[in-house]
Amino acid sequence: MNEGAKVPSSAKPGYARAVTGFFSNLLRTDRYKPTQGKRARLWTALGLGAIFASGLYTFYNYYLSDQGRLLSYNTALALAAVSAWLIWRFVEYPPFADFLIATEAEMNKVSWTSWDDLKRATAVVLATVFLISMFLFGVDVLWSKLLLIIGVLRFDGGGGFGSQAG
Repeated sequence: MNEGAKVPSSAKPGYARAVTGFFSNLLRTDRYKPTQGKRARLWTALGLGAIFASGLYTFYNYYLSDQGRLLSYNTALALAAVSAWLIWRFVEYPPFADFLIATEAEMNKVSWTSWDDLKRATAVVLATVFLISMFLFGVDVLWSKLLLIIGVLRFDGGGGFGSQAG
């Protein structure tokens, strides 16, 4: 091999190690740091499961529903089992599990607002949006009337919205 030639990124040893590490993780049955990041792993797995379930439902409706009951149900069940295994192994993949553990640790450090403060802040935002929209509506009506009076806008009663040049 020419020493001046660049090696493509897909052929670098780190990439191959990551790919083989991921696929070797698919064959394992143990858990990685089982006592840490339980909630983050659970909710991630449930979210991925919902995505896979909706995909499986669509796949069933488009491709399996007319194949006969035994074949369609068994195929859907096999795909669901494989999906569940892939999801479980994905949330147990050490680099991703470490990310979820760190995410849960950071979320535990967040100072969440109380329910009463949240209700008060929401009321302030909604009242402000309502008042600003009423102000802008009033300004719009005022300018429309003014422009009608000076003759810039003219409505001939054609049933449509907007100005009609005349």
